Amino acid sequence: MLYLLSLIIYFLLFAFLTWRQFGIALALFFFALPSYLIRFDIGPLPTTLLEVMFGIIVVVWTVRYREWIMEHGTWIIRRHKILFCAIALFLLAATISVFTSSNLRGALGEWKAFYFEPILLFLILITTLNQNSYIETSKDKKTKRLKDYSEQKSFNLSIFQSSQIHLIILALTLSSLITSLLAIHQHFTGWMVPDAFWTNQNTFRVTAWYGFPNAVGLFLAPIVPLAIYLVSKRKSFNLSIFQSTIITTISFLYIPASLLVIIFAKSTGALVGLAAGLLFFLFFYNKKTRLIACLVSLVGIVSLISLPTNNQIKQELLFQDRSGQIRLGIWNETIDFLKDNPLWGAGLASYQEKIRPYHKPVNGENIEIFHHPHNIFLTMWANLGLLGLVSFILIIIWFFKTALSRNTYHVTRNNSTIYLSASMVVILVAGLVDSPYIKNDLAMLFWLLPATLISFHDRNNPDGLLM
Repeated sequence: MLYLLSLIIYFLLFAFLTWRQFGIALALFFFALPSYLIRFDIGPLPTTLLEVMFGIIVVVWTVRYREWIMEHGTWIIRRHKILFCAIALFLLAATISVFTSSNLRGALGEWKAFYFEPILLFLILITTLNQNSYIETSKDKKTKRLKDYSEQKSFNLSIFQSSQIHLIILALTLSSLITSLLAIHQHFTGWMVPDAFWTNQNTFRVTAWYGFPNAVGLFLAPIVPLAIYLVSKRKSFNLSIFQSTIITTISFLYIPASLLVIIFAKSTGALVGLAAGLLFFLFFYNKKTRLIACLVSLVGIVSLISLPTNNQIKQELLFQDRSGQIRLGIWNETIDFLKDNPLWGAGLASYQEKIRPYHKPVNGENIEIFHHPHNIFLTMWANLGLLGLVSFILIIIWFFKTALSRNTYHVTRNNSTIYLSASMVVILVAGLVDSPYIKNDLAMLFWLLPATLISFHDRNNPDGLLM
């Protein structure tokens, strides 16, 4: 009873905050991303703490900002029509995959948690991060211009400051720092590690709040470039000395802490993804850092080649160890399945069941059938069919094309989009050996990146033609 009462009070307070300070509520939502692990039922319907918070955000967004959404939402979609066409196809593929699934209840749950809600969050973000801009059609009706809402005294909405995205990133960084500190504590005490296998001395790995070690690595790694962004750009945020000190302290604590945790979690995919993201950042940041990136990459390749064949690191990176062999086995059986089912895949929440006839031992060892094939592209294909895979790839292409295009990369102050691109590289490279999307928090984190990119693009390229 006390637990239920606490939840009700929390949701009432959050609803009040969302109505009065929508931007702060959004930041709190991102701070609370790991709270999807807090599960309960509302009548017959299972839900999570994070999901109820999101529901409150959706209701307030719909009620308070419907006029702005109806008036200008179409323009935003037209401005980025390629992206929205890809998103529509992506969501369509997810919806079709509900009906091709052999587990309707599970499929509806995945559709809601991994596709519908994250995409809805994306729409909320793109209509709020740039809320302090309005659209004016020129006389020739061929171009559209963004201007400050402050020029329109009659526009009765609370103003979102340009620092809104910075507040969200700061909230994410702080949440990740707390997660990292818990994982570091676990490393020395073993406290709250959920499985006896991970507490064993020979197989010990930290998990933080999560049920698996890789989950903590996949959550922490993409946030590192965003934390670097906060530190490097803090002087341009027009902050007080106190605010700047807070951002600097949190970010400087988080960056080394997250690296330690990824190592303690033995999440090789996240570690390699983070390395790739940082090299990508150095390569595109400027000409001087490009040389550094090339030299570091060359040294890394030569060092890997020079290692003896039986070296543990070399075997792991070349998929020669047990974990690598298991992944190769998973990919092979998934590809065999997709050869027979290329169009529709397995459907949502059905991979484990439908892959079973294709499942084979690995080096004579019977391996469990995992929830997904540990590759983000194979996961999209298996879960959503060919349409889902193609639309997902189109979203990725749009992201990098927009982030690195001349009218974004050069117009955006201080190359801010490179930090977003580096974060996406972390996700995709880690996604070659895992699926850093098929979790509630990871899906939300993924869609934050294109939403932020649109915010940067539209704020700094207001006079661009519709794309």
